[in-house]
Amino acid sequence: MSLANKIFSNTFWQLAIRAVNIIIGVFSLALITRLLGQAGFGLYTTIVAFVQIVAILLDLGLYMTLLREISSVNDRFSENRIINNIFTIRLLFSLLMLLLIPLAVSLFPYQDEVKTGVIYFMGTFFFQSLISTLSAVFSKKLAMPKIAIVDLVNKLAYLAFLLYFFFFGATLNQILWTNALTTGLAFLLLLFFLRHYNQLALAWDFSYWRQVFHRTWPLALTVVLNLLYFKADTLVLSAYHSPAAVGLYGAPYRVLEVVATFPHMFMSLILPFFTGYFVSQKARELNQVFQHSFNFFSIVSVAMIASVFLVSRPLMVFLAGEQFALSGPLLDILILATAGIFFGTLFTYLIVAIGAQKQMIKYFLIVAIVGIVGYFIFIPPYSYWGAAYMTLVVEWLLVFFAYWVVKKNIRLAVNFVVTGKSILAGLISFLLIYFFDINLLIKLGLFFLGYGLCLYLLKTVSRQDLRQIFLTKQA
Repeated sequence: MSLANKIFSNTFWQLAIRAVNIIIGVFSLALITRLLGQAGFGLYTTIVAFVQIVAILLDLGLYMTLLREISSVNDRFSENRIINNIFTIRLLFSLLMLLLIPLAVSLFPYQDEVKTGVIYFMGTFFFQSLISTLSAVFSKKLAMPKIAIVDLVNKLAYLAFLLYFFFFGATLNQILWTNALTTGLAFLLLLFFLRHYNQLALAWDFSYWRQVFHRTWPLALTVVLNLLYFKADTLVLSAYHSPAAVGLYGAPYRVLEVVATFPHMFMSLILPFFTGYFVSQKARELNQVFQHSFNFFSIVSVAMIASVFLVSRPLMVFLAGEQFALSGPLLDILILATAGIFFGTLFTYLIVAIGAQKQMIKYFLIVAIVGIVGYFIFIPPYSYWGAAYMTLVVEWLLVFFAYWVVKKNIRLAVNFVVTGKSILAGLISFLLIYFFDINLLIKLGLFFLGYGLCLYLLKTVSRQDLRQIFLTKQA
């Protein structure tokens, strides 16, 4: 089976399952926003952002460290040693998170609903931190569809609770703790799948722990700096404006978060190949895999941006209700930021593969400072507009810096032909459909049909590429 076919096969099944997950997520978002309203959803958004910040502060970058470590070994004994030790580290820091979250939230002047809700919700990120770290094992084994199934079970169980609450009523805290419960069930399912690859156990090899901390601290620091601008916007917005304003911003931001999981999912499949080609000094193959990934992200990003521009306002009404119609224009801005996340993820994963994480720290610091200062300057007078535009600026600033670090370390030739053809195809498809006042789903269907046809006519992807993807063996 060719490399392209392996990547495509895993990506296809993940996409198929995650497409279902997204549909479920759409219904879940619709139910939560309708259950809570603008102000209630604003409180919900603030709670989630606060817990995420504390959880990510204790993340340590262990997912990418585990993935890189097991990608550099081939024997089962070494894999088990790496997995069990890093899992033990992850578990200890996750338990520490449970102790620190109640203490941390008590120091902030939040409403009582936020302080109580944070405690109810922190179990979600306890289990999610364990799932996300162990998913590196499935990335190495090209078995990520199983992780998608774990996510599917979690979302289905949570949706079942939300449907019950929708008909019989629920408080904010009930919505929060049931999410923690379903995430715990998903973790148990992941442990069942993991048995095929690893006998999970606690491991206390402190000499190896020192090696892990030495290798992961640059990643941990970049994760913290990334967090400062990725989540601080919501907290600054909640400090200066009403929960209703936070809710209007939180709904399209939730769309960004859902879509932004895709590039990490895809790059987790690519990272072992990046690492392997770099270690074996196969520069041509490394550049080839990078270019295919860059082309793929170009095609997806253009489709994502153009389709959202077509239907952003009716889409937000469909997803969250009439109260969130003003979220549509915000989604237009945030979807451009999401495209930046796609390419930023591509370059940062390549930076991890070539071991240049330390060089990226100062640039993450610059981006974090620009983001924090920008949020405090623009959010007080411009509310969610200031938050959205600053998010757009910092995401693309990170892309520039990550590209700069890659270019300093390896010879990287980036071809923009596919990018240009994708933009042209997207523009043609957008203009052909924009002026028609038709149903949301029909408009989206026509756009994607036209976009695919334009890509084909412009020969954006060659027949040889398609054959390599869809055939199970090289010719």
